[in-house]
Amino acid sequence: MYARLKPLETPSDFEFPFAPYTIQQQLMQELFEILENKQIGIFESPTGTGKSLTLTCAALKWLERHENHVRLEIQERLDEVSRELIHCEKENHGAIDWFSLHAKSHEKRCELLELKDMKKLLDEYDQRLAAIKEKKNITNYSKKITRKGEISMHDSDDTEENLYSLDETEADESVDSKGSEASQSYQNVQIFFCSRTHAQLAQVMKEIKRTPYGRRVRCLPLASRQQLCVNPQVRKLNNSSMINERCLDLAKESKGSTKITASDGNGCACKKASVSRKSSKGGCPYKTQSLIENLSELAVMNNFDIEDLVQEGERLQTCPYYAARSSIPIAQIIMLPYQLLFNHKSRHQIGINLKGNIIIIDEAHNLLDTIAQMYSCEINLQQLATLQQQMQSYKLRYANKFSSANLLYINQLLFVIKRLIKLLKPSQNPASKTNHRMICTYELMSEGDFFNIDLYQLLQFCERTRLAQKLQGFIKKLEAAPQPKENQFPESSTVDILKRLEKRQQLEGNQKTLESHTLTQEDEASEGKVSQEHKSFITSFPIRFLITFLEALIEKADDGRILINIEDESSKDFCRQTGFKYILLNPGAHFEDIVKEARAIIVAGGTMQPTFELTEQLFSACPERVKLHFYDHVVSSDAVLPFAITQGPSGKNLCFNYSQRATVEALSDISAILENLCNVVPAGLVCFLPSYDYLDTIYRHLQTSGALERISKRKRVFKEPRSSTNKENCSVEELLDKYATSIKVQRDGALLLSVVGGKLSEGLNFTDDLGRGVIVVGLPYPNRQAPEMQERLRYLDSTLGSGSGKEYYENLCMKAVNQCIGRAVRHIGDYACVYLVDVRYANQNIQTKLPQWIARHIQVTTSYGQVQARTVKFFKTKNKN
Repeated sequence: MYARLKPLETPSDFEFPFAPYTIQQQLMQELFEILENKQIGIFESPTGTGKSLTLTCAALKWLERHENHVRLEIQERLDEVSRELIHCEKENHGAIDWFSLHAKSHEKRCELLELKDMKKLLDEYDQRLAAIKEKKNITNYSKKITRKGEISMHDSDDTEENLYSLDETEADESVDSKGSEASQSYQNVQIFFCSRTHAQLAQVMKEIKRTPYGRRVRCLPLASRQQLCVNPQVRKLNNSSMINERCLDLAKESKGSTKITASDGNGCACKKASVSRKSSKGGCPYKTQSLIENLSELAVMNNFDIEDLVQEGERLQTCPYYAARSSIPIAQIIMLPYQLLFNHKSRHQIGINLKGNIIIIDEAHNLLDTIAQMYSCEINLQQLATLQQQMQSYKLRYANKFSSANLLYINQLLFVIKRLIKLLKPSQNPASKTNHRMICTYELMSEGDFFNIDLYQLLQFCERTRLAQKLQGFIKKLEAAPQPKENQFPESSTVDILKRLEKRQQLEGNQKTLESHTLTQEDEASEGKVSQEHKSFITSFPIRFLITFLEALIEKADDGRILINIEDESSKDFCRQTGFKYILLNPGAHFEDIVKEARAIIVAGGTMQPTFELTEQLFSACPERVKLHFYDHVVSSDAVLPFAITQGPSGKNLCFNYSQRATVEALSDISAILENLCNVVPAGLVCFLPSYDYLDTIYRHLQTSGALERISKRKRVFKEPRSSTNKENCSVEELLDKYATSIKVQRDGALLLSVVGGKLSEGLNFTDDLGRGVIVVGLPYPNRQAPEMQERLRYLDSTLGSGSGKEYYENLCMKAVNQCIGRAVRHIGDYACVYLVDVRYANQNIQTKLPQWIARHIQVTTSYGQVQARTVKFFKTKNKN
């Protein structure tokens, strides 16, 4: 990657598709400067201000100008160095200090060679792009593949048995093999734009297409195999890990040879002696290199989104996943979800190189929590018990076929599992029915007595042999085996084990011991069918949970903690609720390599303040690079009317903390507020409540008090479903369609009851009549007594200073409130009322954490009548306009 010498001037025209507002123009100019100066920018721009489009226009303008200047500068430097070299060589003749002049000539000659090499690589890069653009038939690729037959997951004994082989296998073949090739090609600066969901990324790509850049830029979406695979035989596995493993198997078969180990005919891993033969299957029929290249070029030149990429892959009968990966080197802006960017292993597997590139993180208000959740993991007693039985069965079946090294690793895994199970033994203190403990990773290994096992080498063994896939293939074979006949010794499969566990729990009740939940090898035939709940558990394959947990144990000890949770033995879900959870306390540990490699990082969101935790945890190593930019809303000051409602219609103070919110007085007041506001707020009214349980409580009170019936005469009432898996509940999309129809088509108006932090509180737009009023009831603080929260607060106090934990706790609550507020007022002509229902919103400390465009105009009312009167006046004024 060429290091440009001359700085770029900040432009005034960013080719924005509309006349930009002042704050949009300011944001684009300041973002341009951050990219140019290789800095880290934290941007807060309220929702509804065109933030995503503004970010992309500024970044693409910088990229295009950078690319043009690189080409000009390389040519200028070539001419300049050539002239200097000629001048040096002339001076060499007859010079007295010929040694110094010779050294200078040598230096110039080396610089000239480097510039020529760079120019050659750049020319080859440009020629490749030109060749792709010149393909007249690029949109008419229609070559079809004639399959010789569908690929089955168990086409032959050889294919099936290879699932269980512990041969040391290659990892994903495409990354390492292309590493040397990539190093010999021109590395252009790229933009990695990431957001929470593929739907948000698709929206950003749609907006890019509306700009002049849409005709010039090369835009590429990235996703996992689960989203992109078009092979129906692989997609039906319906599990991301299994899809990944099966895809890798087929990819290796596509190379034309398959490694077969000498075995006993049942697929066990043998010693390292192996033979090779040509595969009769030929791998995945969708992985045809020429078609993948065609789809790769088609995707990046036409700015496909995920849906377009999959549809075109199905049409061409080629693989969208590998096509997207092939397009990475020539793409200018790459769209990807958080998981692919923040996870180092995912970046390596898909071939993402961040060095010298630009990263834009959109919707980053919960960035720290997102990273922490991504690297936190858990495993319960039931999973450990099942896994121990699976591993023992696997070992007994193939023990005499393992190499000594592999057998050692298998025994070490079994030992670790056994010691983890022992640590989950219930407390002998009868007064303590539920036991929580928080310990460091090294304390867990010490108490478990496996501190002397090299977990890193053990994990390398699991990855090298792909043990997880081998074990789950072995277990699937056992589950599919026919039931034993009479007087025949039955095989002990996972189904048998889980059934025995369930049976013992029922028989022994409160007297059962830990051993009854773990493992014995009695030979009983299973009776009846396993419950659907157990079936779903079986398909999760606990080996993967263990590997993830062991990976967490080798992290730096100060960065996380282990929560040991031991439930009451008499509990119905004792085995599932008892277990270990790794809690990542330092998200910066998994972000520091991104900070080191990237040229510039943009972190943007609608509610980024306060930023102290973000800067201290992620960017403490380079505070001089961090620049903060906060912007106001584009709407006028009279477009929003915010209230802090301190008293209800009853005249009593409103406090919706956990202990008071379910009282009859509180329920009556909130019911009366909803009823009154539905009478004066036109069109759509959205109410956010602290939790799903409280939503149910409010809804029941509305029904029993008759308020629901009275409200329904003015507005249709909708309730956010806790889960869309219940047949009685509609999906979020269906709910929103019905809500919108009631407002826009039927003109009845609607009240939508939803939950803070739920499905409707982030990423959705209640524009214009869909959200003329937003109500937030109470302050949605998380449970402070939860062991995980207490440990996180202690960690922040110890690392960032006293009081940091309390500040973090309050910020969690207020960022959730601000997200709810931001669902309304989505453009410059929009308007709405905002009702913050709780006496605590009158607190100055709380108001300072609200968005500036709300805090600046908030009206703290001393009686509820003021709210009603001012609301009527506000909408009367808007209707006149």
